[in-house]
This record gives sequence, C-alpha cells and structure tokens, in this order.
Amino acid sequence: MKALKILIVEDVPFDAELIERELHKAGIKFSSRMVEVEQDYLREIREFEPDLILADHSLPQFDGLSALEIAKKECPDVPFIFVSGKIGEEFAVEALKSGATDYVLKGNLSKIVHATKRALEEVEEQSKRKKAEEALRNGHRQLMEAQKIGHIGSWEWDIPANRLTCSVELYHILGVNPKEFGRTYDAILELIHPEDRPIVLKNVNRALQDHKPFSNEYRLQRPDGIVRILSSHGEVITDEAGQPLRIIVTEQDITERKIAEEKIKDSLREKEMLLAEIHHRVKNNLQVILSLLRLQSRYIKDNEALEIFKETQNRVRSIALVHEKLYQSKDLEKINFSDYVQIFTEDLFYFYGTDPNSVKLRINVEEISLNIETAILLGLIINELVTNSLKHAFSHGKNGEINIEIHSDEEDNFTLIVSDNGVGLPEYINTEKTDTFGLQLVKYLTKRIKGHIDLDRSQGTRFKITLKELSYKERTR
Repeated sequence: MKALKILIVEDVPFDAELIERELHKAGIKFSSRMVEVEQDYLREIREFEPDLILADHSLPQFDGLSALEIAKKECPDVPFIFVSGKIGEEFAVEALKSGATDYVLKGNLSKIVHATKRALEEVEEQSKRKKAEEALRNGHRQLMEAQKIGHIGSWEWDIPANRLTCSVELYHILGVNPKEFGRTYDAILELIHPEDRPIVLKNVNRALQDHKPFSNEYRLQRPDGIVRILSSHGEVITDEAGQPLRIIVTEQDITERKIAEEKIKDSLREKEMLLAEIHHRVKNNLQVILSLLRLQSRYIKDNEALEIFKETQNRVRSIALVHEKLYQSKDLEKINFSDYVQIFTEDLFYFYGTDPNSVKLRINVEEISLNIETAILLGLIINELVTNSLKHAFSHGKNGEINIEIHSDEEDNFTLIVSDNGVGLPEYINTEKTDTFGLQLVKYLTKRIKGHIDLDRSQGTRFKITLKELSYKERTR
C-alpha cells in the first residue's frame, strides 16, 4: 500500500506533531505537509495532491470552513476532517452539512486514527461506486449507440402496472414524441398494421401462457403515415409462482433489408427468366439443326453415310432434350435425370423402329438431379450404348431386353449400367483400342466426366460406368 499524503492546516506545529504521532503509532504510512495561510494551502493542494486534509477550524489568517469550500472545488473527492481544540455542536453539524467527512477534538486525538481509516474507506467505497456508475453509464451509452447503429429499439412492459418503458431509439423507430406517446402496451399495438396485429397478439398471448420467447415480423404504421417493417423478439419474465411480471422486447427496423431482399429476388427472377429463355432458344436452334440434318439425309445415297447422319441426329436430340428439360424445370441448374432417360430412350426405340413387345426396355433410375454439364455427357453416353444395343444385340428379330440403371451412394458417386441380353460384344472388339466411333465417343465422354468403364460380356453386354457429377471448377479447366 502506498504512503498517504496528508495536508495539515494548522498554525501550531506541536499540534501537528501530535496528530502525526498518533498516526505513526497506528502504523499508518504517510508523508505530510503543514500550511496555515490560504496561498500555501492552494499551492499544496495543486502540487502535493493530498489524499487527506486535516484542518483546524480557526487560524489567525485562515479558517477551516474556507479551507473546506476550497477543497470542495479543487479536490472534491479528498476527505476533509476538522481537528480542533473546541468545536461546538452547532459548528460540527454545520461543518458536516457543508461536506466535512468528520471532526475530532484535539483533546481526544486517539480518535484521529479511526476517523482517518473510516474516511479513507469511504473514499474507496465512493471510488468503487463511481467506477461502477461510470461503467454503467458507458454501457448505457454503448447500448444506445449500438441500438442507433443497428436501428434496434427496446421496450419493457410491467404487466401488473400496465406501464411501458421504452428506449430512446424505439421512439425514433416508432416516429413518436416521447412526451406524447402513451406509456402502455396498447399504445404499441395501435401502431401495428391492422392486418398484422392479430398474429402479433396471438404470438404474445401464447408466450404469456407458455412462458417461452416469441418472435414477430410485422408492418408498423407510424403517425406520419410512413410504413416500416419491424422484426420483434421478446421474452416473458415470471415470478416464483410462474405468473408473468414483465415482457422485454427488442424491435429492429428491417425495412431497408427487406427492400434489398426484394430487389435481389426480382433480379434473380429476371435472371431465371433470361436463363430459361436461353435454354429455350438453344433447344430451338438444335431443333433447327435436326431439321437440316433430316433434310440433308434425303439426298444421301450411301447407306453408311446415311447411318452416320441418323446417329448424329440422335446425339443432337439428346442434347436438345437436356435444354428442353431445363427450360421446363423450376430449378434451372439441374434436371430430373430419370424423366430425361425415360423420354430419351423411348425416342430411340421409336427412331430405330424397334418393337417394344420384342425388345423390352427396363429402366431403374433413381430420382436424381444432375447439372447441365453432367447431364449432357451422360445422355450422350446412354445414347451411344443403347443405340449400339438396338443396332447389333438383337439380330434377325431376336427377342430380349435392354436395362438402364443409375444409382448413387452417400458420397455422391453415380453408377450407370447399360446392359442387354443379346448376342454380346464380339471378343475381337477391345474397348480400349476400338476403331468404332460410338465406343470411342463413350470412352472419351467417360474420361470427360472422370469416370471408369467396366465391361462384362458373360451374358450379353453390360457396361458399368462409375462417375462423379462435374463441378463448375472442373468444367472451366
């Protein structure tokens, strides 16, 4: 503990020594200075900065009450104790009323120790109280500033007294004059838009019954006619018996945020319409290409070249169908691939004139959605494999079936299986080194989707391709 600095206002050095002796005997560490005129007193207050002032009430050129008045102005937190040979009751009362901490008679200086300790304890308590009050004021200022920045106000409803207490920012949000605003819960309700008021009341009443927090989002009708949107969060405070005592609520003005959200939604709707239109136009353009290919094929006499043209038409059709499904989809990023496979393969059967009673088409595709990149590549792969089965697996009118399966696992890996129970792929055909365009295309497309091909010739032909859905990052490489 640091040594005290004591300023003694006294004209008798011996009396000052007696005071110091009593303090030393009590083990109080201190340094002291003695003054007897006002000029010296003022100087020592400013330079010495005492922790305690001990003053005689009457000096030849100065007096204790004047010293007290000066101390109240210059150092109001420093305790001031009168030490005098004779202090009347009237003077003592007046001195304490004027701000003196205590008084001690010189004839009973042993009490100076107790008075000093008590005065210093009071100073410490006052210091703690002031710090707490300052922290509270700072916290209140910070809260008010935070509410102002965040457009957040708060109110508290004392239910038994039906009395409302509001923060400063809430008055700004409500657009009301604090002096004219009714301090009741009904005054808040009157400002809520009539269409929103029933649901707000319902949520608050439920919270009062269940003693649970509640939230509301509603329109506010301010007295100036402006409509704002508020987000409200409240909590019910109950007594020991569970009876509601108070409701504490925060109200945030979210009007600007709501306007911004609506603008974003409008912008997204516009972009979705534009993207849908793009898919529609791409599909139409591909249909034009299909028509051109059909027209051109009429002038082709070579059967092999004609077959190439027909297969190209099917490839274009598979791509066009993806864009058509995206145009029709609510989600413009993905298509329902099971629907796509069903429509597309049925078109292939029709295109090749395959009797569905002779060659059965069995589809077992999970309800999966794929993005446009993966859907187009996977659609082209299915087109090649099913086309290969339709053209080569069932020669001379042989009956059979074609199976298409797509499954996924928990890690979003996909497995495509296209199989038939036809004559089987000849042993001399090596899928790794084939010179047929269809299988070369399957190999190339599988590589594009980072997939792997397994071929089983034991019972007809069975292609198993494992893959992952392409991401945006992968397709931009």
